Amino acid sequence: MLFPLLGLLLFLLMPGQAQAQTKQRVVQLSGFVATGDSLYGVAGAGVYVPGTTRGTITNEYGYFSTPVLAGDSVLFNSLGFKPQYLIIPQDYESQSYSIIMQMQEDPTELPTVDVFPWATERDFKEAVANVRIPEPGNAILTKSLDPRYLDELARITPMSDAQNFRFWNQQQVQLQQNRYMFPSQVNMMAIPGLLKSLLNGDFKKSGN
Repeated sequence: MLFPLLGLLLFLLMPGQAQAQTKQRVVQLSGFVATGDSLYGVAGAGVYVPGTTRGTITNEYGYFSTPVLAGDSVLFNSLGFKPQYLIIPQDYESQSYSIIMQMQEDPTELPTVDVFPWATERDFKEAVANVRIPEPGNAILTKSLDPRYLDELARITPMSDAQNFRFWNQQQVQLQQNRYMFPSQVNMMAIPGLLKSLLNGDFKKSGN
């Protein structure tokens, strides 16, 4: 007798529960996700109901809008911030719900990683000491330091504009020096002959 009564009660309660579930009000949740006490928006923050497909992310300014149900527990989550929850009251009767969610920073410190391919400094020095330059590389290096090769390279390498001007300027200076020095050299060479003529009285003889 007890089991039929229990079955009847369950049958009577099930339609009511199903009706209550179907009467969950849809609420348009919208608002602004900010950083702490500031008015700087958090872009790309997740706003969703865990375990469901209801949710969205904030835009570049921190604003969002998404439909939820009355009684939902909405999670606000973003990298570098502590998760925040918002519970929509079960008996909430309005069609919209606005909020400013202030996220608290939660910086994550990563351990320091030293990238070094050798276990010790001694291993590093040994690896450097054992490096061998390939033979073609040695040949190129030897040729580059050969004086004959350097002279030939200097001979065939065209001069730049600055080098041409410097060479022309040096030539002009040399010409000016030769122009002033050559007559003085001639005069110095003529001085002994002039003195000898004076001592011999050549100028007097020519005057008579």
